[in-house]
Amino acid sequence: MNEHLVKFWLFATHWTELDTFDTEEELNDEIELLHRQNLPTKVRQRTKKDGGEELVLYVKQADRDYARYCTGWRPGM
Repeated sequence: MNEHLVKFWLFATHWTELDTFDTEEELNDEIELLHRQNLPTKVRQRTKKDGGEELVLYVKQADRDYARYCTGWRPGM
């Protein structure tokens, strides 16, 4: 699917990228933490520029700051 179309759809439906993961284990830990706080999530797999695959975690835009607080997210991590 076209990456630009996916990004537009996510933006239009109020989802924002929270973080990216290389392994499913790391992703599952983060999802479990967010679901304990009753925060909705979406996950998709996309191709990195170097050709590898990464898992992308999305949360609703209104919940982004709370999700960052819950996960201890910091810029540049």
